[in-house]
Amino acid sequence: MKLIFVLFLTALVLPLKAQTPSQGARDSKQLLPAVAQAIEDELYDLRHEGLYFQIDDNSGGDNSPAQISMYVSKTIAPNGTGVVVYKDMPYGEVYRYFVVDADGMVELSGEPTSKFPPHGGSMLTVYMTDEEVCDFIQNKAYKTKFTVNPKASAERVRDAENRQLKRTGYSFRLHKGPGHK
Repeated sequence: MKLIFVLFLTALVLPLKAQTPSQGARDSKQLLPAVAQAIEDELYDLRHEGLYFQIDDNSGGDNSPAQISMYVSKTIAPNGTGVVVYKDMPYGEVYRYFVVDADGMVELSGEPTSKFPPHGGSMLTVYMTDEEVCDFIQNKAYKTKFTVNPKASAERVRDAENRQLKRTGYSFRLHKGPGHK
């Protein structure tokens, strides 16, 4: 009888002990480079690097790297989910969910080729109210930048392709993976 009581108490106490603050939401600041890399990799994999020539002080025909602002949610949910707002050319400004895996690799949610419709989570900010977008950018996000280089090296593009293949299971440039469309 004592054994059953001890097992009952153990079953009751262990889940409570397992709920430590470290399992709650966490700060995203250390993940900013990984979020930037996920965005850059996807853009290179989709061959969109040439679409940023008129964004962020780059004028038409300019082949210099573009520095694009992004706003990353200050907190990452316990399940590893966060949000980033950035200009995803040619679609426009997007409110996009992402997931951080156990290794710290970020996978962006939503399929860019779907053009981010107003349903399904990740969407263009045009489908949000101005207040929602401003509140997120001003109060709930860290501002940083990612870089898109229209003349990225072959090595940089190859690394992006391989990371995309690892992240999502497919690469548009490589035409590999079961999810390739």
